[in-house]
Amino acid sequence: MTLVDSNHSSLVYRRALKYGLPKAYLKHYNDFLEVGKGWKWVNDLTISLNDGSRCFFTHGMSANVLQVAQKMGMHCVQGHYHSKASIQYFSNPDHLVWGAQTGCLTNQKSLAFNYAKNFKDRFIMSSIVIADGQPRIHPMVVKDGKWIGKIV
Repeated sequence: MTLVDSNHSSLVYRRALKYGLPKAYLKHYNDFLEVGKGWKWVNDLTISLNDGSRCFFTHGMSANVLQVAQKMGMHCVQGHYHSKASIQYFSNPDHLVWGAQTGCLTNQKSLAFNYAKNFKDRFIMSSIVIADGQPRIHPMVVKDGKWIGKIV
């Protein structure tokens, strides 16, 4: 499995290095998360979709995912902006290109997200599935910070 790194997953490493702990003393993500050697962490990723188009995955480069898609010249998916979930399109004479912003899969009330306790915008729990080159957002119904099922 290939995963795009995020500011949250790298927080421990960034803080340790900032305060002088040598990188050699830190566990690899896979060891820390106990997921085995099959997981690979990258800063961003470009893949070819089954319709022949290309898609750029990044944690978050801009609050406007469509601008990222335009800059990259290909479809784009990102997830840094926890209170946003959208699919936007632009077209040129040759292609229809989309930018998809997924919400997150985190509980806004958890200690790790204490910084967001006074935010007026609430996190949107969602995921994106790409089928036949087209994205689809799957919002998740949450009660008391736990997923309770799909929207009916």
